[in-house]
Amino acid sequence: MSEQTQIPNISVYLITLNEGRHLDEVLASVKNADEIVLVDSGSTDDTLSIAEKHGARIIHQDWLGYAKQKAFALEQCRNDWVINLDGDEVLPEGAFEQVQQRIAKDDINGIYLAHDDIFMGHSLPYHRHHRFRRVYRKSKSKWNTSTKVHEHIEVEPPLAHLPIDVKHYGYDSAHGYMDKLNKYSLLKAKQREERGRHCSLARVLLIFPLMFFKFYIVRRMFLAGWRGFIKANIDAFHFFLTEAKLYERAYRSKRGDDVEKSEH
Repeated sequence: MSEQTQIPNISVYLITLNEGRHLDEVLASVKNADEIVLVDSGSTDDTLSIAEKHGARIIHQDWLGYAKQKAFALEQCRNDWVINLDGDEVLPEGAFEQVQQRIAKDDINGIYLAHDDIFMGHSLPYHRHHRFRRVYRKSKSKWNTSTKVHEHIEVEPPLAHLPIDVKHYGYDSAHGYMDKLNKYSLLKAKQREERGRHCSLARVLLIFPLMFFKFYIVRRMFLAGWRGFIKANIDAFHFFLTEAKLYERAYRSKRGDDVEKSEH
């Protein structure tokens, strides 16, 4: 920490695999970080050359799973204060400085930031942005490595909120978004199965309309026109697909099929 400014040094860490499309913009948005730690699991595009251009410390690590990979990356950071970004998440102009000023007060252990999901090339106006723990003290946080998907980090209170919307390109195209959700739904189904959660026919029947209502009405996607309507359907279908795959695994297992083989 600088004695003159009393602003803590910040490490930014990312896990990557072929994130070259947006990585230049991502790393430029945190150019004032004390260090950038990039843990890569085997990129074959220009991810590594972009990271080198921005002075990132590059570490190769074979894929461990979402939560374990991020836990490994966190451990590589030299500073206690860290920011975690994905390879498709960009801090808006001035956000890094806002974070610096807030943590310099030394009265919190973490900060919530919001996601501004880019869909079909543009933000979804007026819809409710989901908040995530993206800034925290390394010494006061721990990744839950038991999860396969939708990884979660625990941070000791107190935490604060900052009015920062992180630009998120991960859901930009309907095709790319559906491809991700198809993979996530299988991981989620396996995770629920491992935790003793069995298939519910009621959930298969009701999950889609209930989740569509949540996304389209409660999260106000109806204010984004047809793009909001389409994304709300895709989001709801993700939950339905998880239940469908949970049912399929139970059905195949009961019939004596090779469940894992059927999913490849």
